[in-house]
This record gives sequence, C-alpha cells and structure tokens, in this order.
Amino acid sequence: MPKINILDEFTINQIAAGEVVERPASVVKELVENSIDASSSAITIEIKDGGIPFIRVTDNGEGMDQQDARLCFERHATSKIRSSDDLYEIRSLGFRGEALASIAAISQVEIFTRPRNSLSGTHVINHGGNVISVQEVGCPEGTTVIVRNIFYNTPARLKFLKAPRTEAAYISDLVAKLILAHPEISFRYINNGKAVYHSSGNGDLLSAIISVYGRDVREQVIKIDRSDDKSGLSLYGYLGRPSLARMNRNHQSFFVNGRYVKSSLLSRSLEDAHRSYLPLHHFPWAVLHISIPTSQVDVNVHPAKTEVRFRKEEEVYSLIFQWIRETLEAHPYIPDIKHEVIQGVNRLDAPNQDEGGDDDKVDAGSQQLKLKQEQVSFLTRPAKQQVKHVYIDADSFERQEKKYANEGLDQEIYVHNINELVNFKIVGRIFSTYVIVEGEDSVFFIDQHAAHERLIYEELQASLAQRKVASQQLVPPVILQLSHDEYMLIEEAMDIFKSLGFELEPFGGNAWAVRGIPAVLSGASIKELFYNVLDQWKGERDAHLSIAFKPHDIMKIACKHAVKARDPLSEREILSLLNDIQDKKIPLTCPHGRPIVVTITKHELEKKFKRIQ
Repeated sequence: MPKINILDEFTINQIAAGEVVERPASVVKELVENSIDASSSAITIEIKDGGIPFIRVTDNGEGMDQQDARLCFERHATSKIRSSDDLYEIRSLGFRGEALASIAAISQVEIFTRPRNSLSGTHVINHGGNVISVQEVGCPEGTTVIVRNIFYNTPARLKFLKAPRTEAAYISDLVAKLILAHPEISFRYINNGKAVYHSSGNGDLLSAIISVYGRDVREQVIKIDRSDDKSGLSLYGYLGRPSLARMNRNHQSFFVNGRYVKSSLLSRSLEDAHRSYLPLHHFPWAVLHISIPTSQVDVNVHPAKTEVRFRKEEEVYSLIFQWIRETLEAHPYIPDIKHEVIQGVNRLDAPNQDEGGDDDKVDAGSQQLKLKQEQVSFLTRPAKQQVKHVYIDADSFERQEKKYANEGLDQEIYVHNINELVNFKIVGRIFSTYVIVEGEDSVFFIDQHAAHERLIYEELQASLAQRKVASQQLVPPVILQLSHDEYMLIEEAMDIFKSLGFELEPFGGNAWAVRGIPAVLSGASIKELFYNVLDQWKGERDAHLSIAFKPHDIMKIACKHAVKARDPLSEREILSLLNDIQDKKIPLTCPHGRPIVVTITKHELEKKFKRIQ
C-alpha cells in the first residue's frame, strides 16, 4: 500500500487558509489591504462580537465586474502581479492571490461589488469555498465584503480563538495601524454598533496619530523628515518625547512603502538612537514611514506580509540611526512643570516663587500631603526603638539575585546573621535615598524606596486577602486617553481593578476616568502606573500567552510606582520602618528581590582606615 496520499481539494484549501487566516483580525487585514489596493479613499470596517460571527468591510474603490467577482475566489488569482519577475518590484499590499480563497474556505462570504461608471453590480455568495450564487444587483460603486461565522466548518480552529472582547482588541490594534499607515484614507471602525475610530483621510499623519492616540499626544511628538538621494531611502514620521516612552515595543509603528511591518532592524536603530535619552527598560514611542526602492526590500517572506528583509541592512540601520539621533539632539527634552492633584491635595512639582501669595498655599498643601503620607501605615510606634544587627554576604547576594530574579517574593535568598538587639540612632540620609542608622558596633544603610515598596506590598496583600482595600477619592479625577484595544483591556479586567481599590468609569471615546485609587498608593503617578499595567498585559496577549489578570502582578507594578527613591521620609517614618524590620513584619527584600538593609561593622570600618590589622 502506498504511504503517500494526494490530498483532496477541501483539505488543501483548509491548510492554505490556516497560513493566511489565524484569527478574525487576519480577515480584516486581508480585506482592507484589498480595498487599499483598489484605490479607495474611504473604508468602513464593522465587526460584531470580536469579528467571529460578523465582519463587513466597505470601500469606494474601483470595484469588480462579474467575471472578476467570480475569479477572485480562486486560489492564486490576483490582479497585482503577472509573473515571478514582478515579485522583485512589489508595489501593492496584496500579491499572493490567496486571501479571498482562504477566507471563503473557512467562513460564509458575500460580496457586493460595482465598478466605477457601471450601471449595475454583482452579488456573489460563497460558503466554505463553494460558490452558491452569482447575481446582478444594484449597489454603490466599490466593494462590500461580508464574512460570517469564521471557522464554522473547522471547529478545532474555532476552539483556539480567544474571547470576543480579546479578538476585538486585536482588530482595534490592527485598524489603528492601518490609520497610521494611510493618513490619506478615511477609515471608520465600528465595533458592536459603536464608532471607535474615524480618521479624516486628509493626508496629514499627525491628524491620523491624534485620531488613534488622542489630542494629548500632539505636544509630545517630534517631527522627522529626512532622505538620502544616493540610496533612495527616506524617513518621515513622528518620534515620541520621553514622556511617551513605554515598558514594551507596542507603541513602535513602522511602515515600509505603506505596509505595516515588524522589523528587529528598525526597532534596533530606533532604540539605539534613544539609548542615552530614556530610562532603563523603557522603549521609545514612534510612528515612522520608511520609503525605499522596491528592488531593495523583500516583502515575500511570510504569508502575513508583516516581515520584510532589506537588501542593504547595514546602510538602512546606519541612516535611520543617524537621522533619529540628529533629530533628538536638535530637540532637547525639558519636562514641563505640571500641576498635579494627589489624593485631593493640590501640589506643584516646582513652585513659582514670582507669584505672590502662592507660597503659603504650596506650604499648606505640602503640610497636608505630608500628613497624609504619614498616615499610610506605619506611624504608630513608640518613641524608643531598637534594631537587629543584620549581616548580608555580598557575594552570596549577587549569586542568588541572578538565580531568583524572575521567581518572585518569598524566596529566602539572602543570608542574615541576626545578633543581639542594639540601640540605634538615625545619623542622616545620603543620595536622597539611603538612610544611615548607627548601632553600637555597626552602621546600617537602608534603601528607603525598597523598604517602602515592601511595606506597601504587604499592606495591599493583607487588605486583598481580607477584601478590605481602602479607596482614596481623586478630586478632580485623572483622565486616561487610550487606544481602543487598551480601553478594552481595562474593561476586561474591571473586577480586578475594583478589588484593589481602583474606581474607574468610561469618560467618552477611548478615555477612562480614574476616580479612586488604593489609599496606600499616596503620591503614585496614576498614568504611569496604568500604562505599565496595560503594557504588561498587552505584551502577554500579543505573545499568545494565557492572560491571567492576577492581583499579584498589579500589586508588583503598583508598588514600583508608589514611592520614589528621593521622596523624603520623616524621622517618625524612619523609626517605624526600622521597628517593622526588627519585628519581621516585612522581609528583608523588596517585592522584586533586592535587599532593603546592608551593614558595615565598626571592626570592618576600622580595618578600612588601617586603625587595626
């Protein structure tokens, strides 16, 4: 018996569809790219329930006659190329001739299409790859494609789709990229009857950016427009100032000849140029259009067409790095002094000494803020305090820190040598971060930021376990302008936010109003906190990981932003902190595994000064 079988046409189509159609967002991508290639100036995308039961894409493009409307469902039928030679000079977004055939193979498709200047149009119905009917109908110029019940005939594939809200978030992210890729086209995106995006199509890239990210971004971007006649390479777009930097690459958008791409080369050139401008583990925000001769780039790398290869990679990297670096140097970033409201207390980051009468208000606000900070959790200690002598083996710490860097909070990774109790006195603070405490025969250095992190983490954890997380009202509320997929992530995790003491409500469009935060997060940067939470979740989703909106993860990020290293501590706070360490109410590591206390003995200090041998 032969072992090699010739697959039937249905199975062949199913396999081909699996390469092109991964999820509803893949369907939207292929249909919209066809509309763009058809010279459309207006495109409307409508979905219901994540696009699984219903997707409709309508354009005002060139349309098709009845013969082309029949042929478009055939595999490898395309108007974009005619021979293999054309693969080296691809100017259209689509060219494989696989999209409609693959979509029809796993769904129920209808097409209404009418060429320009034609009196009538064509209606084609295709279910599972089989043409059911072809009729002459009256319809507007352009093409409308309706896709229903994706994977209805492949239930095994249907089971691997995410929840409708998650699938809708993928589509929202895709539509945002399409708007940024083609500011000359007016896009409308409707999700479950609600208008999400509507770009003007006026050709202005900044207008397209505002339609996706909101008006707040206008003052936080830098325009870049450079070109090189020798290579034919040009770069146009906007770079985000450091205030827009995020914890992952989700807000880096690269477009090569009008096609959205993911390129490690382009990301590396962008990030290397920002190397000395951003904090560690922060990634630059950017919307960049790269134009390059079609002979110098290969887009025929993957069926999804989001990966490209450059023929002269070093030259592309070098030019883009140089242009971005020069643009950043020409636009030095000086953060604005902004008025903040923290838990109902007005505070100026830098008071204006020239305005008479305001100093008293600032002092009063500072006093109120100080009192609120002192009420957080640790100000009820007796005046007389003691601390244990703690010894940390530095070599052991360095080895173990690497081992447990990603494992979490409860590892016994530090060597502690607890001796007798000793009286202490606070000597002072150095580098606005480390508290110096003198004991009988030792000096302790306490990282106030790490210690506060641990205190707040322990309090949040205890409150959550008891379901008694106190919420502090914000007056006025903090408004977050988000992209639509981020808006939906918050919507999905609303119960988690509420359980932690956050109070949120929609604020129109893609905005959320933060009306309350956990009381222990006094002084936290609300926007930075939420953006980092969203970046973490979105990164896990895009990496196809199972998203578990765990309070544990939110608490770690919340703790990170709760207290800054340079925030001053009062003497009472320091005394209370030392008492908590002594009483083992907090472990001697922060939530991220770093030590809270290090020490040097009098004996070791005298050896350093050669007083003893």
